[in-house]
Amino acid sequence: MEQHPNLFLAAETLALSIFAVGILAHIGFWLQGSLSRTNAGTPGARLYFLIGSLGSVILSRGFFRLFSRDVVLGKTLLPRDPTRWPMHFPLALGFCILFFIGSLGNQFTDWGLINLDKDRPWFAFVNDAAGLLLLFGLLLALHRRYLLKLPYLRTFLDDRVLITLLLVSLVSGYVVEALRLSSGGLDSRASFVGSRVATLFSAGEASKDLHMYVWWFHALVSLTFFAYIPYSKAFHVFVTPLTLLLNSLDHKDSFVSIDPSGNTPNFTVKQLIEFSGCTSCGECIRVCETYKNREVDAIAPLIKLKEMKSNLLNKYAPAWASRLLGGKKYSEEDLFTLSEAAFRCTLCGYCTKVCPSRIDLQNMWYSIRQEYSTGTGKFPKGFGHIKDGVDSEGNIFNYPNVERSLWVDFLDVDPPSHYEEGLQKSKAKVLYYVGCVSSFSPLAQDIPQAFASLLIRAGVDFTILGAGEICCGFPLKAAGMKGPLVGLRTHNINKLKEIGADTVIFNCPSCYMTWNVEYSPFLENITLKHSTQFLKELLVEGKLSLKKNGIRVTYHDPCDLGRNSGIYESPREVLRSIPGIDFREIRDNRSNSICCGGGGVLEAADPNMASEISYKTYQKFLDTGAEVLVVACPQCKRMFQGAQKHLSGKMKVMDITELLLTSI
Repeated sequence: MEQHPNLFLAAETLALSIFAVGILAHIGFWLQGSLSRTNAGTPGARLYFLIGSLGSVILSRGFFRLFSRDVVLGKTLLPRDPTRWPMHFPLALGFCILFFIGSLGNQFTDWGLINLDKDRPWFAFVNDAAGLLLLFGLLLALHRRYLLKLPYLRTFLDDRVLITLLLVSLVSGYVVEALRLSSGGLDSRASFVGSRVATLFSAGEASKDLHMYVWWFHALVSLTFFAYIPYSKAFHVFVTPLTLLLNSLDHKDSFVSIDPSGNTPNFTVKQLIEFSGCTSCGECIRVCETYKNREVDAIAPLIKLKEMKSNLLNKYAPAWASRLLGGKKYSEEDLFTLSEAAFRCTLCGYCTKVCPSRIDLQNMWYSIRQEYSTGTGKFPKGFGHIKDGVDSEGNIFNYPNVERSLWVDFLDVDPPSHYEEGLQKSKAKVLYYVGCVSSFSPLAQDIPQAFASLLIRAGVDFTILGAGEICCGFPLKAAGMKGPLVGLRTHNINKLKEIGADTVIFNCPSCYMTWNVEYSPFLENITLKHSTQFLKELLVEGKLSLKKNGIRVTYHDPCDLGRNSGIYESPREVLRSIPGIDFREIRDNRSNSICCGGGGVLEAADPNMASEISYKTYQKFLDTGAEVLVVACPQCKRMFQGAQKHLSGKMKVMDITELLLTSI
């Protein structure tokens, strides 16, 4: 730089300008998102929301713990893959030291802001050590990506460019330091790498000339890498901490816009930031059951994110930002392929749990499905049948809704005499919301019969809505057709108000989750409980007496009850309350539970895939040696009963309400 300071300043200014334009392109894309699912907001309001959200986290008490635990130490990453953390941490730490102490330190020294002598022992040592850290991380990355060839890793051109630029910059940096020491006749033992490499060169004018050429080569490669960062996945170095901070907040209301056909995308500001925060690490692929079933790249979660980001950049971002960041206009055929892949998902939430960047993938899939369903009109035919059924009859099966409570006729106990019709009363303390699957599916109707029998035996003041109950809206939300949900919600809430109940109980985890997410903002002083929570309370209060039952059982955690609603213990407490029960846990339990195959209305998109996943999951439970596979979800029961029949399995499938009833 001493030889041509103006030329270097020009190159540095150019690199910084390219970097800044990339940053502005990302921000321009992010601000196309909405504030929340009910408020698109102006660009200024969105920017204010973003800055305010970050400020509230940074100024919070837990910021230092959050930053050190999740950003620096990678708490999410370490338990999932201990071999990746030793690669990721040295890469990040080495790069940050070289950039902030080495590069910026040199720059500030040249500007006269500080005095940082390269030959100070601590500076030389820190620079060389940081370089070795970075080199170690790069070699591990190459080993994992090209020698181990781990099946969940995806290598793109971007990865090759980044690794090449980093390696060349790192190696040339050591050579520059070695030539500087050699040409100046310096002996810096603190530069323990540079001093050893210096022995390969002879002192004199030749080394000085070579030093100048290599210095310029190193400078240009380093500036190229810096300028390339916003246009590559290396940008996650800046964005991943942002996604971690944003997702430490409660953004339950911020995932889908209500303007699917207008100029505002079906994504919030936070979600568009999350697109940029994906590191393509492949952790989501490792746990994705639908991808394991087909192994088609388009189904892989990270590929869905990558392709949707390109699509959204082309559709919503400013034209200049779209061109710079890789926006792509997809053909009708390509859009159909991508939409097909988007619906090959059980919405089990496992990918969200394992994402090191803590991207809220669960809600991202809802938004992506809405983009295809309402934005492009491309969705599986089965979802059209579901919508028709809900529109015409109020249920997903398109059966006459007056038949919703026919299962009551087969109860093993007579309803109390004060009930007006079946199990319906005009007023009650508790509303039992049965759901479409339990009401109409022959494979699941034993569940409401058993649960209602338990409530009657416990003397609970409850009622059902019968034909007055309509779909909660989850299947339409899962299909990306969220528009009708408002009408469904209004109807069901009005029915709830008519009977004056203060508690609503659900057998179906998807109904329970939907009421918690979509209905609860419009409910006052109403308690929502899954059946297992309510049964546990009845048992604790002594309202149900149980006899000894020495049966061997295992339990499957439904995705929408476990990972997506956080209820793990109440089903287990109910099971353990049965005297003599032999309860055997499967290895993949609680938050590591594997989907039954019926989640996310996958059956409507690809019934074969749904069945194949159920077969695989059912077989895993056979290793427990249990006689009965207990579930707490009508859809799980349907899927596993199909698997039992297909595999001629000896392990029966029962809902937890049915098992409890046999123990009364």
